[in-house]
Amino acid sequence: MQETICARVNARLLTKADRLFTGTVEGRIIEILQNARRAGGTTVKITNHNGLVTVRDNGSGIEDFQKLLDLGGSGWDEQLERGEDPAGVGLFSLAPREVTIVSGHRQAVIDAEGWTGKPVEVTEADKAVSGTLLRFKDDKPWDFDTVEKHAVFCGMTVVVDGKRCHATPFCSDAAVHYQTPGCRIEITNEISNYHQKWLLTWYTGKILVNFHGQVVQLDCWPAKNRNRLAILVDITQDTAIRLMLPARTCLIENEAYEQLKSAIEKEFYRYWQRQKSHSLYYDEYLRARELGVELPEAEPQFQVGLISDEYDQAVQITMTREFNVRDGYLCLDDDGIDEHAETNAHLLAATGKLKDTPFVPVTIHSGYMGYSWSNLPRVTKVDVSRGKELLRHSIGCHDIACFDELSIRVETSDGKSFESDVPIAVVDQPPVREGCWHTDLVCVTTAARNHLVNDNIWYHMGGFDGEGDSYDTQSCRFEKLLDEFWNDLIGPYESLRQKLLDDMACLFDAWRKAVLTEDGRLEIYFKDGSCREVRPGA
Repeated sequence: MQETICARVNARLLTKADRLFTGTVEGRIIEILQNARRAGGTTVKITNHNGLVTVRDNGSGIEDFQKLLDLGGSGWDEQLERGEDPAGVGLFSLAPREVTIVSGHRQAVIDAEGWTGKPVEVTEADKAVSGTLLRFKDDKPWDFDTVEKHAVFCGMTVVVDGKRCHATPFCSDAAVHYQTPGCRIEITNEISNYHQKWLLTWYTGKILVNFHGQVVQLDCWPAKNRNRLAILVDITQDTAIRLMLPARTCLIENEAYEQLKSAIEKEFYRYWQRQKSHSLYYDEYLRARELGVELPEAEPQFQVGLISDEYDQAVQITMTREFNVRDGYLCLDDDGIDEHAETNAHLLAATGKLKDTPFVPVTIHSGYMGYSWSNLPRVTKVDVSRGKELLRHSIGCHDIACFDELSIRVETSDGKSFESDVPIAVVDQPPVREGCWHTDLVCVTTAARNHLVNDNIWYHMGGFDGEGDSYDTQSCRFEKLLDEFWNDLIGPYESLRQKLLDDMACLFDAWRKAVLTEDGRLEIYFKDGSCREVRPGA
Protein backbone atom coordinates (compact mmCIF):
# COMPACT_ATOMS: atom_id res chain seq x y z
CA MET A 1 0.00 0.00 0.00
CA GLN A 2 1.50 3.32 -1.11
CA GLU A 3 1.51 6.15 1.42
CA THR A 4 1.89 9.85 0.70
CA ILE A 5 2.57 12.75 3.07
CA CYS A 6 2.57 16.53 2.60
CA ALA A 7 3.79 19.53 4.54
CA ARG A 8 1.37 21.56 6.62
CA VAL A 9 1.45 24.19 9.35
CA ASN A 10 -0.09 23.04 12.60
CA ALA A 11 -2.60 25.43 14.14
CA ARG A 12 -0.65 25.24 17.40
CA LEU A 13 2.01 27.40 15.78
CA LEU A 14 -0.41 30.33 16.01
CA THR A 15 -0.35 30.06 19.81
CA LYS A 16 3.42 30.54 19.72
CA ALA A 17 3.49 33.41 17.23
CA ASP A 18 4.57 35.93 19.88
CA ARG A 19 7.71 33.83 20.46
CA LEU A 20 8.86 33.89 16.87
CA PHE A 21 10.48 37.28 17.45
CA THR A 22 12.94 38.85 19.87
CA GLY A 23 10.07 39.83 22.18
CA THR A 24 11.47 43.34 22.65
CA VAL A 25 10.04 46.75 21.83
CA GLU A 26 12.94 47.23 19.43
CA GLY A 27 12.03 44.01 17.62
CA ARG A 28 8.46 45.21 17.15
CA ILE A 29 9.61 48.62 15.91
CA ILE A 30 11.79 46.93 13.29
CA GLU A 31 8.98 44.71 12.01
CA ILE A 32 6.37 47.47 11.76
CA LEU A 33 8.75 49.90 10.03
CA GLN A 34 9.76 47.18 7.56
CA ASN A 35 6.10 46.45 6.79
CA ALA A 36 5.44 50.13 6.11
CA ARG A 37 8.43 50.41 3.79
CA ARG A 38 7.49 47.26 1.87
CA ALA A 39 4.02 48.69 1.36
CA GLY A 40 5.64 51.63 -0.43
CA GLY A 41 5.40 54.01 2.50
CA THR A 42 7.63 57.08 2.50
CA THR A 43 6.42 58.58 5.78
CA VAL A 44 5.61 56.94 9.11
CA LYS A 45 4.11 58.88 12.01
CA ILE A 46 4.23 57.42 15.52
CA THR A 47 2.40 58.87 18.50
CA ASN A 48 2.20 57.83 22.15
CA HIS A 49 -0.99 58.88 23.96
CA ASN A 50 -2.86 57.55 26.98
CA GLY A 51 -0.76 54.38 27.04
CA LEU A 52 -1.44 53.56 23.38
CA VAL A 53 1.01 53.51 20.49
CA THR A 54 -0.34 54.63 17.10
CA VAL A 55 1.64 53.95 13.92
CA ARG A 56 0.41 55.41 10.64
CA ASP A 57 2.10 55.13 7.24
CA ASN A 58 1.26 56.46 3.77
CA GLY A 59 1.85 53.17 1.98
CA SER A 60 -0.47 51.31 -0.37
CA GLY A 61 -2.70 50.15 2.46
CA ILE A 62 -4.37 46.75 2.92
CA GLU A 63 -6.43 45.21 0.15
CA ASP A 64 -6.99 41.79 1.71
CA PHE A 65 -7.38 41.87 5.52
CA GLN A 66 -7.23 38.07 5.59
CA LYS A 67 -3.51 38.22 4.78
CA LEU A 68 -2.91 40.05 8.08
CA LEU A 69 -3.52 36.76 9.89
CA ASP A 70 -2.00 34.50 7.25
CA LEU A 71 1.13 33.34 9.11
CA GLY A 72 3.82 33.03 6.45
CA GLY A 73 1.84 34.64 3.64
CA SER A 74 3.30 38.06 2.90
CA GLY A 75 1.30 39.10 -0.13
CA TRP A 76 4.19 41.21 -1.47
CA ASP A 77 4.94 41.42 -5.18
CA GLU A 78 7.41 39.13 -6.94
CA GLN A 79 10.28 41.64 -7.05
CA LEU A 80 10.11 42.32 -3.33
CA GLU A 81 9.83 38.60 -2.59
CA ARG A 82 12.95 37.96 -4.65
CA GLY A 83 14.99 40.81 -3.17
CA GLU A 84 14.04 40.81 0.50
CA ASP A 85 12.69 37.32 1.22
CA PRO A 86 9.93 38.56 3.60
CA ALA A 87 8.68 35.97 6.07
CA GLY A 88 5.07 37.13 6.13
CA VAL A 89 4.97 37.18 9.94
CA GLY A 90 5.75 40.86 10.66
CA LEU A 91 2.37 41.81 12.11
CA PHE A 92 2.49 38.76 14.39
CA SER A 93 5.32 40.52 16.30
CA LEU A 94 2.47 42.43 18.05
CA ALA A 95 0.77 39.23 19.29
CA PRO A 96 -0.88 38.64 21.72
CA ARG A 97 -1.65 42.36 22.19
CA GLU A 98 -5.00 43.76 21.11
CA VAL A 99 -4.38 45.69 17.89
CA THR A 100 -6.72 47.96 15.95
CA ILE A 101 -5.91 48.08 12.22
CA VAL A 102 -7.46 50.67 9.91
CA SER A 103 -6.84 50.96 6.17
CA GLY A 104 -9.05 52.75 3.68
CA HIS A 105 -12.68 52.46 4.79
CA ARG A 106 -12.21 49.21 6.75
CA GLN A 107 -10.90 48.24 10.13
CA ALA A 108 -10.33 45.16 12.29
CA VAL A 109 -9.61 44.63 15.96
CA ILE A 110 -7.43 41.58 16.69
CA ASP A 111 -7.49 40.46 20.32
CA ALA A 112 -5.48 37.71 22.04
CA GLU A 113 -7.78 34.96 20.77
CA GLY A 114 -7.84 36.45 17.29
CA TRP A 115 -4.10 35.77 16.96
CA THR A 116 -4.67 32.08 17.66
CA GLY A 117 -7.52 31.37 15.22
CA LYS A 118 -10.70 32.99 16.50
CA PRO A 119 -12.52 34.73 13.60
CA VAL A 120 -11.94 38.49 13.49
CA GLU A 121 -14.63 40.71 12.03
CA VAL A 122 -13.70 43.36 9.45
CA THR A 123 -15.99 46.38 9.81
CA GLU A 124 -16.54 49.80 8.32
CA ALA A 125 -14.09 52.36 9.68
CA ASP A 126 -15.42 55.42 11.49
CA LYS A 127 -12.96 57.52 9.50
CA ALA A 128 -11.19 56.53 6.29
CA VAL A 129 -7.39 56.23 6.48
CA SER A 130 -5.01 56.62 3.55
CA GLY A 131 -2.32 53.97 3.99
CA THR A 132 -2.42 51.91 7.21
CA LEU A 133 -2.98 52.78 10.88
CA LEU A 134 -2.10 50.51 13.81
CA ARG A 135 -3.06 51.21 17.41
CA PHE A 136 -2.09 49.02 20.37
CA LYS A 137 -0.79 49.05 23.91
CA ASP A 138 2.89 48.09 24.33
CA ASP A 139 5.10 47.40 27.34
CA LYS A 140 6.41 50.95 27.15
CA PRO A 141 6.07 53.95 24.80
CA TRP A 142 7.88 53.96 21.46
CA ASP A 143 10.14 56.82 22.46
CA PHE A 144 12.08 58.95 20.01
CA ASP A 145 15.59 57.62 20.76
CA THR A 146 14.57 53.98 20.41
CA VAL A 147 12.68 54.53 17.17
CA GLU A 148 15.37 56.75 15.64
CA LYS A 149 17.99 54.00 15.92
CA HIS A 150 15.88 51.83 13.61
CA ALA A 151 14.60 54.66 11.42
CA VAL A 152 17.81 56.49 10.55
CA PHE A 153 18.87 54.06 7.79
CA CYS A 154 15.43 52.83 6.67
CA GLY A 155 14.99 55.30 3.79
CA MET A 156 11.69 56.72 5.08
CA THR A 157 10.69 59.86 6.95
CA VAL A 158 9.77 58.79 10.49
CA VAL A 159 8.20 61.19 12.98
CA VAL A 160 7.74 60.38 16.68
CA ASP A 161 5.37 62.56 18.70
CA GLY A 162 5.90 65.40 16.25
CA LYS A 163 9.70 65.14 16.23
CA ARG A 164 11.35 64.02 13.00
CA CYS A 165 13.98 61.27 13.21
CA HIS A 166 17.35 61.87 11.63
CA ALA A 167 17.77 60.18 8.25
CA THR A 168 21.07 59.52 6.50
CA PRO A 169 22.51 57.13 3.91
CA PHE A 170 24.15 54.08 5.43
CA CYS A 171 27.11 54.35 3.05
CA SER A 172 28.66 57.35 1.33
CA ASP A 173 29.11 57.82 -2.41
CA ALA A 174 32.50 56.11 -2.06
CA ALA A 175 30.82 52.74 -1.53
CA VAL A 176 31.47 50.12 -4.24
CA HIS A 177 28.45 48.37 -5.76
CA TYR A 178 28.49 44.59 -6.11
CA GLN A 179 25.65 43.32 -8.28
CA THR A 180 26.48 39.86 -6.97
CA PRO A 181 25.45 39.22 -4.24
CA GLY A 182 23.61 42.58 -4.25
CA CYS A 183 25.14 45.16 -1.94
CA ARG A 184 27.31 48.26 -1.60
CA ILE A 185 30.52 48.08 0.46
CA GLU A 186 32.47 50.92 2.06
CA ILE A 187 35.63 50.75 4.18
CA THR A 188 36.03 53.75 6.46
CA ASN A 189 38.05 54.79 9.51
CA GLU A 190 35.22 56.84 10.95
CA ILE A 191 31.53 56.11 11.43
CA SER A 192 28.69 58.25 12.73
CA ASN A 193 27.06 58.05 16.14
CA TYR A 194 24.07 56.40 14.45
CA HIS A 195 26.30 53.58 13.21
CA GLN A 196 27.86 53.30 16.67
CA LYS A 197 24.47 52.52 18.22
CA TRP A 198 24.42 49.21 16.34
CA LEU A 199 27.74 48.00 17.68
CA LEU A 200 27.41 45.00 19.98
CA THR A 201 31.04 44.93 21.15
CA TRP A 202 33.74 47.50 21.78
CA TYR A 203 36.74 45.95 20.05
CA THR A 204 37.99 47.92 17.08
CA GLY A 205 37.03 46.91 13.58
CA LYS A 206 33.41 46.12 12.74
CA ILE A 207 31.28 44.93 9.84
CA LEU A 208 27.77 46.37 9.85
CA VAL A 209 25.17 45.16 7.36
CA ASN A 210 22.11 47.34 6.74
CA PHE A 211 18.86 45.74 5.58
CA HIS A 212 16.82 48.89 4.87
CA GLY A 213 17.01 50.09 8.47
CA GLN A 214 17.65 46.87 10.32
CA VAL A 215 21.36 46.52 10.98
CA VAL A 216 23.18 43.34 11.98
CA GLN A 217 26.82 42.96 12.98
CA LEU A 218 28.91 40.50 11.02
CA ASP A 219 32.07 38.95 12.48
CA CYS A 220 34.20 37.81 9.56
CA TRP A 221 36.99 40.39 9.54
CA PRO A 222 39.28 39.85 6.53
CA ALA A 223 42.55 40.34 8.45
CA LYS A 224 44.10 39.48 11.82
CA ASN A 225 44.34 43.10 12.99
CA ARG A 226 41.21 45.23 12.82
CA ASN A 227 43.10 48.49 12.22
CA ARG A 228 40.40 50.68 13.81
CA LEU A 229 38.34 50.46 10.64
CA ALA A 230 34.65 49.87 10.00
CA ILE A 231 33.21 47.98 7.05
CA LEU A 232 29.72 49.05 6.00
CA VAL A 233 27.52 46.85 3.81
CA ASP A 234 24.31 48.35 2.44
CA ILE A 235 21.92 45.79 0.95
CA THR A 236 20.41 46.72 -2.42
CA GLN A 237 16.85 46.03 -3.55
CA ASP A 238 17.78 42.95 -5.57
CA THR A 239 20.04 40.88 -3.31
CA ALA A 240 20.68 37.21 -2.64
CA ILE A 241 21.91 37.90 0.91
CA ARG A 242 19.44 36.57 3.45
CA LEU A 243 18.68 37.14 7.10
CA MET A 244 17.82 34.20 9.31
CA LEU A 245 14.05 34.06 9.87
CA PRO A 246 11.96 35.05 11.62
CA ALA A 247 13.83 37.36 14.03
CA ARG A 248 16.37 38.34 11.32
CA THR A 249 19.26 39.06 13.69
CA CYS A 250 22.04 37.31 11.73
CA LEU A 251 22.94 36.26 8.18
CA ILE A 252 22.30 32.85 6.66
CA GLU A 253 25.59 31.26 5.61
CA ASN A 254 24.62 30.48 2.04
CA GLU A 255 26.38 31.05 -1.29
CA ALA A 256 25.61 34.77 -1.19
CA TYR A 257 27.18 34.94 2.27
CA GLU A 258 30.43 33.52 0.89
CA GLN A 259 30.27 35.98 -2.03
CA LEU A 260 29.82 38.80 0.47
CA LYS A 261 32.87 37.72 2.47
CA SER A 262 34.94 37.58 -0.71
CA ALA A 263 33.78 41.06 -1.74
CA ILE A 264 34.55 42.44 1.72
CA GLU A 265 38.05 40.94 1.64
CA LYS A 266 38.82 42.44 -1.75
CA GLU A 267 37.55 45.88 -0.76
CA PHE A 268 39.55 45.71 2.45
CA TYR A 269 42.82 45.31 0.56
CA ARG A 270 41.80 47.89 -2.04
CA TYR A 271 41.30 50.34 0.81
CA TRP A 272 44.92 49.92 1.86
CA GLN A 273 45.99 50.18 -1.76
CA ARG A 274 44.41 53.64 -1.87
CA GLN A 275 46.12 54.63 1.40
CA LYS A 276 49.53 53.83 -0.16
CA SER A 277 50.82 52.62 3.24
CA HIS A 278 49.71 49.94 5.69
CA SER A 279 50.65 47.78 8.68
CA LEU A 280 49.27 44.44 7.45
CA TYR A 281 51.00 41.20 8.37
CA TYR A 282 53.16 39.59 5.74
CA ASP A 283 50.73 36.76 4.95
CA GLU A 284 47.97 39.36 4.44
CA TYR A 285 50.27 41.25 2.09
CA LEU A 286 50.68 38.03 0.10
CA ARG A 287 46.92 37.39 0.21
CA ALA A 288 46.26 40.81 -1.34
CA ARG A 289 48.60 39.88 -4.17
CA GLU A 290 46.65 36.64 -4.72
CA LEU A 291 43.51 38.73 -5.11
CA GLY A 292 45.19 40.95 -7.69
CA VAL A 293 45.69 43.88 -5.31
CA GLU A 294 49.29 45.09 -5.36
CA LEU A 295 50.41 46.70 -2.11
CA PRO A 296 53.71 48.23 -1.03
CA GLU A 297 55.51 46.57 1.85
CA ALA A 298 54.15 47.41 5.29
CA GLU A 299 55.69 50.32 7.14
CA PRO A 300 58.29 48.96 9.59
CA GLN A 301 56.53 47.83 12.76
CA PHE A 302 58.90 47.29 15.67
CA GLN A 303 59.53 48.08 19.31
CA VAL A 304 62.88 49.19 20.63
CA GLY A 305 63.88 46.77 23.37
CA LEU A 306 63.08 43.15 24.14
CA ILE A 307 61.30 43.27 27.51
CA SER A 308 58.47 45.41 28.80
CA ASP A 309 55.57 45.12 31.22
CA GLU A 310 52.26 46.81 31.88
CA TYR A 311 53.50 48.46 35.09
CA ASP A 312 56.63 50.03 33.51
CA GLN A 313 58.91 48.22 35.96
CA ALA A 314 61.41 46.96 33.38
CA VAL A 315 64.21 49.37 32.57
CA GLN A 316 63.51 50.89 29.17
CA ILE A 317 65.76 51.60 26.21
CA THR A 318 65.40 55.15 24.94
CA MET A 319 66.26 55.95 21.34
CA THR A 320 66.19 59.06 19.20
CA ARG A 321 63.57 59.52 16.50
CA GLU A 322 66.26 59.11 13.88
CA PHE A 323 66.76 55.44 14.74
CA ASN A 324 66.22 53.13 11.77
CA VAL A 325 64.99 49.59 12.29
CA ARG A 326 67.72 48.33 9.94
CA ASP A 327 70.26 49.35 12.60
CA GLY A 328 68.68 47.01 15.13
CA TYR A 329 69.21 43.40 16.14
CA LEU A 330 66.70 40.61 16.64
CA CYS A 331 66.73 38.16 19.51
CA LEU A 332 64.30 35.31 18.81
CA ASP A 333 63.43 32.18 20.76
CA ASP A 334 64.01 29.94 17.77
CA ASP A 335 67.64 31.04 17.50
CA GLY A 336 68.56 28.39 20.07
CA ILE A 337 70.31 30.77 22.48
CA ASP A 338 70.10 30.79 26.28
CA GLU A 339 66.69 31.57 27.79
CA HIS A 340 68.14 34.62 29.58
CA ALA A 341 69.73 35.98 26.41
CA GLU A 342 66.79 38.24 25.62
CA THR A 343 66.83 39.73 29.12
CA ASN A 344 70.56 40.33 29.21
CA ALA A 345 70.73 41.67 25.66
CA HIS A 346 68.05 44.17 26.67
CA LEU A 347 69.93 45.10 29.87
CA LEU A 348 73.17 45.63 27.95
CA ALA A 349 71.42 48.11 25.63
CA ALA A 350 69.54 49.80 28.47
CA THR A 351 72.25 50.08 31.14
CA GLY A 352 75.58 49.51 29.36
CA LYS A 353 77.88 52.21 28.01
CA LEU A 354 78.92 51.42 24.45
CA LYS A 355 81.23 54.01 22.96
CA ASP A 356 81.53 53.17 19.27
CA THR A 357 78.58 51.43 17.62
CA PRO A 358 75.37 51.36 19.67
CA PHE A 359 73.71 48.01 20.24
CA VAL A 360 69.92 48.30 19.91
CA PRO A 361 67.84 45.11 20.15
CA VAL A 362 64.37 45.37 18.66
CA THR A 363 61.19 43.32 18.85
CA ILE A 364 59.26 42.54 15.66
CA HIS A 365 55.97 40.63 15.76
CA SER A 366 56.26 37.27 14.04
CA GLY A 367 53.44 38.30 11.69
CA TYR A 368 55.77 40.80 10.01
CA MET A 369 58.61 38.36 9.38
CA GLY A 370 59.05 38.12 5.63
CA TYR A 371 59.18 41.80 4.78
CA SER A 372 62.58 43.00 3.61
CA TRP A 373 62.96 45.34 6.58
CA SER A 374 62.50 42.42 9.01
CA ASN A 375 65.62 40.66 7.72
CA LEU A 376 67.90 41.93 10.48
CA PRO A 377 71.08 40.51 11.98
CA ARG A 378 70.36 38.44 15.06
CA VAL A 379 71.79 37.95 18.50
CA THR A 380 73.68 34.65 18.43
CA LYS A 381 75.34 34.57 21.84
CA VAL A 382 75.03 36.38 25.16
CA ASP A 383 77.53 35.94 28.02
CA VAL A 384 77.48 37.39 31.52
CA SER A 385 80.80 37.81 33.36
CA ARG A 386 80.81 38.15 37.14
CA GLY A 387 83.58 39.19 39.49
CA LYS A 388 83.83 38.46 43.20
CA GLU A 389 80.54 37.83 44.99
CA LEU A 390 80.16 40.26 47.90
CA LEU A 391 76.76 39.35 49.33
CA ARG A 392 73.73 37.18 48.59
CA HIS A 393 70.20 37.47 49.95
CA SER A 394 66.86 35.80 49.34
CA ILE A 395 63.89 38.05 48.69
CA GLY A 396 60.71 36.08 48.36
CA CYS A 397 61.47 33.05 46.23
CA HIS A 398 64.37 34.67 44.37
CA ASP A 399 68.05 35.17 45.10
CA ILE A 400 69.87 38.46 44.60
CA ALA A 401 73.67 38.75 44.72
CA CYS A 402 76.06 41.70 44.54
CA PHE A 403 79.37 41.41 42.65
CA ASP A 404 82.32 43.77 42.50
CA GLU A 405 82.28 43.48 38.69
CA LEU A 406 79.54 42.62 36.20
CA SER A 407 79.54 42.77 32.41
CA ILE A 408 77.51 41.51 29.45
CA ARG A 409 78.88 40.54 26.05
CA VAL A 410 76.68 40.04 22.97
CA GLU A 411 77.72 38.50 19.66
CA THR A 412 75.60 38.95 16.52
CA SER A 413 75.16 37.18 13.20
CA ASP A 414 76.86 40.00 11.27
CA GLY A 415 80.16 39.25 13.06
CA LYS A 416 80.01 42.09 15.58
CA SER A 417 80.34 41.96 19.35
CA PHE A 418 79.18 44.41 22.02
CA GLU A 419 80.43 44.43 25.61
CA SER A 420 80.05 46.74 28.59
CA ASP A 421 79.99 46.86 32.35
CA VAL A 422 76.39 46.82 33.61
CA PRO A 423 74.73 47.31 37.00
CA ILE A 424 72.34 44.35 36.61
CA ALA A 425 72.10 41.00 34.82
CA VAL A 426 70.20 37.71 35.24
CA VAL A 427 71.78 34.25 35.16
CA ASP A 428 70.56 30.70 35.64
CA GLN A 429 71.98 29.30 38.86
CA PRO A 430 70.52 26.85 41.38
CA PRO A 431 69.50 28.57 44.64
CA VAL A 432 71.78 28.14 47.65
CA ARG A 433 69.10 28.77 50.26
CA GLU A 434 66.13 26.65 51.22
CA GLY A 435 62.74 27.94 50.15
CA CYS A 436 64.02 29.48 46.91
CA TRP A 437 62.69 27.45 44.03
CA HIS A 438 63.53 29.88 41.21
CA THR A 439 66.81 29.26 39.42
CA ASP A 440 67.05 32.89 38.25
CA LEU A 441 69.81 34.73 40.09
CA VAL A 442 69.59 38.51 39.86
CA CYS A 443 73.12 39.89 39.75
CA VAL A 444 73.84 43.52 40.65
CA THR A 445 76.76 45.80 41.43
CA THR A 446 76.74 48.64 43.93
CA ALA A 447 76.07 50.98 41.00
CA ALA A 448 72.56 49.53 40.69
CA ARG A 449 71.53 51.32 43.89
CA ASN A 450 72.14 54.74 42.33
CA HIS A 451 71.51 54.06 38.62
CA LEU A 452 68.34 51.94 38.82
CA VAL A 453 65.04 52.44 40.57
CA ASN A 454 63.84 49.70 42.89
CA ASP A 455 61.13 48.66 40.40
CA ASN A 456 63.81 47.79 37.82
CA ILE A 457 65.24 45.19 40.18
CA TRP A 458 61.81 44.07 41.45
CA TYR A 459 60.73 43.26 37.87
CA HIS A 460 63.45 40.59 37.58
CA MET A 461 62.58 39.16 40.97
CA GLY A 462 58.99 38.44 40.05
CA GLY A 463 57.49 41.93 40.12
CA PHE A 464 53.93 42.72 41.08
CA ASP A 465 51.69 39.74 41.80
CA GLY A 466 48.20 40.76 40.69
CA GLU A 467 46.60 38.06 42.86
CA GLY A 468 48.22 39.15 46.12
CA ASP A 469 48.25 42.41 48.09
CA SER A 470 47.94 45.79 46.42
CA TYR A 471 50.73 47.15 44.25
CA ASP A 472 51.75 49.73 46.89
CA THR A 473 51.84 47.12 49.67
CA GLN A 474 53.98 44.71 47.67
CA SER A 475 56.26 47.51 46.47
CA CYS A 476 56.78 48.81 50.02
CA ARG A 477 57.60 45.31 51.27
CA PHE A 478 60.14 44.77 48.49
CA GLU A 479 61.81 48.16 49.04
CA LYS A 480 62.25 47.35 52.72
CA LEU A 481 63.88 43.98 51.96
CA LEU A 482 66.07 45.50 49.24
CA ASP A 483 67.21 48.26 51.62
CA GLU A 484 68.23 45.59 54.12
CA PHE A 485 70.27 43.95 51.35
CA TRP A 486 72.11 47.19 50.54
CA ASN A 487 72.61 47.98 54.22
CA ASP A 488 74.15 44.56 54.92
CA LEU A 489 76.46 45.16 52.01
CA ILE A 490 77.74 48.36 53.62
CA GLY A 491 78.15 46.94 57.12
CA PRO A 492 76.40 45.29 60.08
CA TYR A 493 75.32 48.58 61.68
CA GLU A 494 74.19 50.44 58.55
CA SER A 495 70.51 49.71 59.21
CA LEU A 496 70.91 51.05 62.77
CA ARG A 497 72.62 54.20 61.50
CA GLN A 498 69.84 54.89 59.01
CA LYS A 499 67.17 54.30 61.66
CA LEU A 500 68.85 56.78 63.99
CA LEU A 501 69.03 59.33 61.18
CA ASP A 502 65.36 58.82 60.44
CA ASP A 503 64.46 59.32 64.10
CA MET A 504 66.57 62.52 64.30
CA ALA A 505 64.73 63.98 61.33
CA CYS A 506 62.24 65.57 63.73
CA LEU A 507 64.99 68.08 64.68
CA PHE A 508 65.47 69.05 61.04
CA ASP A 509 68.91 70.68 60.56
CA ALA A 510 69.14 72.16 64.08
CA TRP A 511 71.24 69.38 65.60
CA ARG A 512 74.99 68.82 65.10
CA LYS A 513 75.77 65.76 67.22
CA ALA A 514 73.95 63.22 69.37
CA VAL A 515 75.56 60.96 71.98
CA LEU A 516 73.85 57.95 73.53
CA THR A 517 75.62 56.74 76.66
CA GLU A 518 75.70 53.28 78.23
CA ASP A 519 73.43 54.32 81.08
CA GLY A 520 70.72 55.44 78.66
CA ARG A 521 71.39 59.18 78.66
CA LEU A 522 71.01 61.06 75.37
CA GLU A 523 73.04 64.21 74.79
CA ILE A 524 72.02 66.39 71.82
CA TYR A 525 74.40 69.13 70.68
CA PHE A 526 72.82 71.88 68.55
CA LYS A 527 74.40 74.10 65.93
CA ASP A 528 73.76 77.18 68.03
CA GLY A 529 76.16 75.80 70.67
CA SER A 530 73.53 74.65 73.14
CA CYS A 531 73.24 71.13 74.51
CA ARG A 532 70.31 69.23 75.89
CA GLU A 533 70.51 66.11 78.01
CA VAL A 534 67.71 63.58 78.10
CA ARG A 535 67.76 61.14 81.02
CA PRO A 536 65.93 57.81 81.08
CA GLY A 537 62.63 57.79 82.98
CA ALA A 538 62.20 56.27 86.43
